[in-house]
Amino acid sequence: MNELQREYYAFINNMDVRLGAFVLADLPETFDKEDGETVKFPKDFGPKSLPMLELFVLSRFHSPDEVLDPENRRFVEGLIRYLGETYLRAVGGAWDHDEETGNGMPFIRPDTEEGPLKGEPIPILAIILAAVDARTAEVFTAVLSKARENLGGDGEPKRSCTGLAMGMLTAENSSEEEVEFLSRFIGTVEPGIAAWTQEQADPSSWEFGREALVRLGKQLKARYDSRDEMMTEGETEFVAGAMRFIGETIRRIGFGQWRYGADLEADDPRSRQPFVRFRVGDQNLDMVPWRLAQTALEDANSIASGLDTITTMREEEAASEAAAEGAQSDDAESDRP
Repeated sequence: MNELQREYYAFINNMDVRLGAFVLADLPETFDKEDGETVKFPKDFGPKSLPMLELFVLSRFHSPDEVLDPENRRFVEGLIRYLGETYLRAVGGAWDHDEETGNGMPFIRPDTEEGPLKGEPIPILAIILAAVDARTAEVFTAVLSKARENLGGDGEPKRSCTGLAMGMLTAENSSEEEVEFLSRFIGTVEPGIAAWTQEQADPSSWEFGREALVRLGKQLKARYDSRDEMMTEGETEFVAGAMRFIGETIRRIGFGQWRYGADLEADDPRSRQPFVRFRVGDQNLDMVPWRLAQTALEDANSIASGLDTITTMREEEAASEAAAEGAQSDDAESDRP
């Protein structure tokens, strides 16, 4: 997997957390219109939210250069997610990217009357830049209207489609403290891992996979004799990088979600710690990188064993779904005259 592919899959896999953080932390509860009227800001991914969203964007950015300023990257990425998910709900389609362009930026490939994913790509970043340049507050809606025309008929999507694989963070399933922490923390995961691996022997060998977790477990066991040694000031940078690597590896392979234990009892291993939540069927499985790192002091294979647990559960889940689909197919065949 090359770097552009990595960036794209990180974008998709982090969708729920980062989009949830953007909606709760970056979009306002109310907005003052140009005529002075204060109105409630819609955050429902509906078409009616687009004019208000565009006005809000114009209030933040006065030129396309400001949109591209690295200081605004986190906000713009959240905006790309929200705008793209709104289009997906309205016209169907899927997130996609084009490595040949050299930038790997995610875009929406919409459905049309010709079939799923048959539409011309909707380049979300380019749309944002065009909106800030035009300053009409009509660009976001115009793009959606064009995509709806291409659906034919009544302009309604033929299928329900979204890039979200799991339920995103909302005010109902998370606290303000958790969202604030994750909105800061998640942006440090990939840069932190990149910096950490550069300090390791053979940096290019640290790919997200089971083999690397086995090697890290052995490294931790050889490096530390106790938990207290891991917590000394001189080890903070190394341990922080190792925790991010552990969490991000199991999250990517097991399709998990970063969470934060903001309101848990002090004796809960997740308390005040970032952890990874896996939704398997109707159950949650939580893994705490800091806890996994500590278990490696006793068993160097414990971190990889944690990954094995979620991998096995995912395989069993897939087998169960396949069996259910097969049973439905058999029932349909038997019902035919």
